[in-house]
Amino acid sequence: MTLYVLDAAALFSQWTLQNPDGSLLTTPSVLSELVNRPSQERAQHLISIDRLRIDAPDPKHVKAVKKAAEHTGDLGALSTVDIELIALALQEKGRHREVAIVSTDLSVLNTAALLGISIRDPRKRMKHLIRWRLKCPACDHEEDFVAVRMECPVCGTEMKRKADDKRNAR
Repeated sequence: MTLYVLDAAALFSQWTLQNPDGSLLTTPSVLSELVNRPSQERAQHLISIDRLRIDAPDPKHVKAVKKAAEHTGDLGALSTVDIELIALALQEKGRHREVAIVSTDLSVLNTAALLGISIRDPRKRMKHLIRWRLKCPACDHEEDFVAVRMECPVCGTEMKRKADDKRNAR
């Protein structure tokens, strides 16, 4: 049976009702993102019927996710909550469980796919796995994506992300 690791978007929507099979898992920080009453009640109901578990990832998995996100160029686009969510899915995958991450965040899905985690995009927008590069819109200088430097080393203009390599996500 598949273990679905849920982002807040899955709990904001009706995804859990439309997918009644499989057990569910999320992080405490994802739960804290649920600010509207229907989402909070949905999450509490799933917890009360033992369908949704809450857990936090080990630091070693967080480190592995950050390294993978550096490789894809997604690190600057991922929040701490996003990184924890992917790390939790990676941790469960390491326990030889069938795991899929459910998110509408393309950076989350992209990084998870690089780590070999199955992905589910409720909006079905994820078409390609992408490795990002940085490109300066002023002087066209390009370099590998580095989260700490978003300024062009040649002319000082803010660099933009550009897709370097695309592969089909499905």
